[in-house]
Amino acid sequence: MESEKTQTQIRVLPESPVLDQTTWLELDQNALRHNLAQILSLTFPNAQIMAVVKANAYGHGLLEVAQCLRNKVSYFGVASIEEALVLRNAGIGTPILLFGVPMGGAIEKAIRAEVSLAVSSVEQAREISDEAQRLKKPAVIHIKVDTGMGRLGIPKSSAVPAIAKIASLEMLQLEGLFTHFPQAEEIADPFTGGQIRIFNQILEESAEKEIQFPYCHAANSTGVVNHPEAHFNLVRPGLSLYGIYPHSSLKPKLPLKPVLSWRARVILVKKLARGESAGYGRTFTADSETVIGIVPVGYSHGYPFSLSNKGTVLFRGKSYPVVGRVSMDYIAVNFGPYFSAVRAGDVVTLLGRDGESEISAETLAEKAGTIPYEIVTQLSPSIPRIIR
Repeated sequence: MESEKTQTQIRVLPESPVLDQTTWLELDQNALRHNLAQILSLTFPNAQIMAVVKANAYGHGLLEVAQCLRNKVSYFGVASIEEALVLRNAGIGTPILLFGVPMGGAIEKAIRAEVSLAVSSVEQAREISDEAQRLKKPAVIHIKVDTGMGRLGIPKSSAVPAIAKIASLEMLQLEGLFTHFPQAEEIADPFTGGQIRIFNQILEESAEKEIQFPYCHAANSTGVVNHPEAHFNLVRPGLSLYGIYPHSSLKPKLPLKPVLSWRARVILVKKLARGESAGYGRTFTADSETVIGIVPVGYSHGYPFSLSNKGTVLFRGKSYPVVGRVSMDYIAVNFGPYFSAVRAGDVVTLLGRDGESEISAETLAEKAGTIPYEIVTQLSPSIPRIIR
């Protein structure tokens, strides 16, 4: 049963947005559940889902997304103890795995909150074991093996003896063994195939030492689609959950629906005469009389500066260019000469669908010269997330 505190965390958007907001993010919970169902349709029957909700659920809103998925996934994956505690404090009891290496008092907080910890070294495992003994409370861990990512994890060459040492430590519950793929975008990729073989070998050699793991996981979003042999019994979809493709090759294989739309209100409409400019540096000068709408979003909200004179917004199903430099709090939209339909208070779409037109995170990333991950994770936490 939801607590009263939990119920007040989420705002549900009516047909017309609340009038006091100048910019907001709309989350389509049906799209989120559709994407989860599509991912589940590709997994082996025994593979469960760890929904990766780190980085504020890829910018979509940590608590909002977790509330929608809490009874539909087996695990949540987060990047910090602060994210884990937000979920626990909201009454979410779903198992949580804290990726990375916890520092300072994060280990104690994780053990007390029953948050599982990722382990990348014997030394880290000893630190967790010592803290668990001090607290007289077992710590649940997932051991990470570096099979080729070259980042976190125990090196593959020393993985089995290291796992044996960790297994001998007191007050540690070995719940998982996992690895990560750096390039799973292609089917039958030989490097990824090699990682999977190494991981299987480590599992087999650990089993020979009578070390078993309830959860074994390797597949991220691209791994789920392209490498079913890497599903094991848990998969870790991230970007694909939110209806965004980590690689264009996945589009024919995985029908997704974008979860997030970014809307804002025009706060001022004005005319520029020929020769007048808009924005810092005067990088846009009107070559004829035109109507400019000022929209209260900028790079402080996560709208990329690199979209200066490149971005577009949608209004009544049509696309209009962002002109001049993107500033900290504002962008200028050129609605064209003699355009009289736009008024202060009208809503434009910066990301998402309006009528038959759409601005996707992938398209915005291409224009900005970045990746869709950065587009959504840079969205300011101060922007209200509102669930439809």
